[in-house]
This record gives sequence, C-alpha cells and structure tokens, in this order.
Amino acid sequence: MTTRSMRMPRPVFVVVLGTGFGCLLALLPHLRSKPALPVIAFVARTSGTNFTEDMRRGAQAAAHSAGYQIYWNAPTREDDLDRQILIAQNAVHRGAKALILGPTNVWGVTTMIDSLVARKVPIVFVQTKPPMSPRPYLTSVTPDQSQFGTLAADRIAYVSGNSGEIALVGVDRAAPETRLRAQSFMRAIARFPGLDVVAQSPGSEQILEAEQSTREIVSAYPRLKAIFAASADATEGAMLALQDSEAGRRVALVGCDRDLFLLDNLHQGQLDSLVVADGYRIGYLAVRSAVAMIQGHRFQSPVQVGATILTQDISATGGNH
Repeated sequence: MTTRSMRMPRPVFVVVLGTGFGCLLALLPHLRSKPALPVIAFVARTSGTNFTEDMRRGAQAAAHSAGYQIYWNAPTREDDLDRQILIAQNAVHRGAKALILGPTNVWGVTTMIDSLVARKVPIVFVQTKPPMSPRPYLTSVTPDQSQFGTLAADRIAYVSGNSGEIALVGVDRAAPETRLRAQSFMRAIARFPGLDVVAQSPGSEQILEAEQSTREIVSAYPRLKAIFAASADATEGAMLALQDSEAGRRVALVGCDRDLFLLDNLHQGQLDSLVVADGYRIGYLAVRSAVAMIQGHRFQSPVQVGATILTQDISATGGNH
C-alpha cells in the first residue's frame, strides 16, 4: 500500500480534527471545576433564631478552614421530631461524612444515633448533651448549663439585696437544659439564706404557658422581687405578663438565651438581664470535633462553652471558657 493511498482525504481529516477539538472544549469546564467538598450535615433543633444562626456561622467558618462544606437544615418547629430525624437520615444517606445535631427530643433520637454510630458516622450533639455516655464517634459541644443557673442566682441576689421572694418559670421536662439550669439555680440560691423561692412552674416552656404561670405567681405573691426564666420562650412569656401588671416596675426578670427579640428587650429595659452562650463558638467547635473524628480520631472529649450574663448596658460578667 502506497503512502499516497494511506493519506486521509482533507475534508474528512478536517471534520475529525474539528470534532475532537469540539469535544475537548466541551470537557474543559469539567476539567477546570474543582471537586465537590465533603459535606458535614448540621441539623439544628429549628432554624431562624439568633442562637442557631450564630451556630451556623461558626460551623461554616470552621468547615471552610478545614476543606468541608456545611449542609444546614432544620424543622420549622422545635417539637417536630419526626421531621428532624428524616432530615438527618437523608443527609447521611446522601453522603454526609458526619452529623451535628441539636435534638428536639434527646430520647427520641437514640435509635437513630445508635444506628449511625454503629456505622461509624461521627455524631456531635449541640445545645443538649446526648442521653448516652460519650463513646467513639459520639461527642457533644454544649453550653455549660450549670453556669446559667449560677449567674442568674448571683444576679438576682444582687438586684434584690440578698433578701425577698423570688420565682422560677419555664422548666420543661422535655428540654433537659432547662432542668439543668433550674437545678444549678436552686443550688446557687441556697447560698443566700435571705432569698426564698416561693414558686416554680413545671411543665412546658412555651410562651403562652409561661405568661399564664407568671401572671398567677405575681398575683399570688405581691411581694415578689425577682423571676428567673429558664428559656427564651419562658423569658418572653414572663416579660409579657410583667408588662401588663404593676409588678413590671418592681420585679426584676432574669432570662435566658439571645433568641426572639430579647436583646432588644434588654436594651429597652424590659428585663433586667439575660444569660447567654456563644453560639458561634459552639458551632465552630462542633465542626472541629466532627472533622477530627472523620480523620480517624474516633474519640473526642465533650466540650462545654461557658455562659455570660448581659445586663441592660450589655456589660458582661461571668466568663467564657
């Protein structure tokens, strides 16, 4: 066969060359694009509150520095356990390397957590500690709830002159953090024998129930000097009740959590003070713990982030650790 006969006809050669060049151009965007970053799922108790948005920002900052991305999702209601479980399971099914969870009900997620830990999926609890002991692939980064009660007790002792009748509202059996805050508050108040806790309202921490409980307490104890509200919703409810009564001028309200519009209410003098935790730091440290477990450090010690109390001039006492 001659060299002449082996040559490809010019029109055919041009078509083949053009087709190959076109395919290469079509592939260039894919060749240039970076591979997708591995995902850490963050499923909060609910979304849109100041505290959860602070956690989200902290988590995103830590993920960015470690080469991960955050998949953020949450139920629209704090009590929607089924929805939260579905979101978490779907995120892991789609390939999330770890799960950060602010459980709506700690006992309601135990079956899911046991299953994921058995599959070596790292889990980090935030807001509330898990009901089971820390173990490989399971840890927590939470506010130091005992500091909430201690700081509140110290503030109430100060504003009341270490004597008088006081009350506690917003202790919810379904929210372990409110029980821990109440327990530490009662221990700390015992250091001030002149203070008498005349009423505690157990049950739901919802705004309407806290408002009604506060109205009943204020009516029953006209010499009441101060109230400690153990959650954001309870703080809002107690504040609404006090605004509608003469007691609002004489009863100091110490609340919890920088949610709703409570920081604005504090500025406006509608409550005496607010005990808060650093949500940004919690989100940041939660991602750091998750990344460590993903990278093979299976056991991460639980972390507690200290609380701070904000007064009306937004000066801080207490401390972050």
